[in-house]
Amino acid sequence: MQNHGPFTIGSSAKDAVKAAVMVEDVARTVHIARQAGELLPIPQDAIDALYDRYQNVYGQTTDDRR
Repeated sequence: MQNHGPFTIGSSAKDAVKAAVMVEDVARTVHIARQAGELLPIPQDAIDALYDRYQNVYGQTTDDRR
């Protein structure tokens, strides 16, 4: 795939590099998964629910020990 590559942005150079690393990690995961057979798409409602959980629940804490 000549002249092909991802472009990432962020609020800082560090954030843009983090996004680029995440893109590469996902690409590697998909490449390995394809070696095991046909990929099965995740339904959009499941994607939306997982995204909401990541944004609003994952890593959150309810205690005041910060």
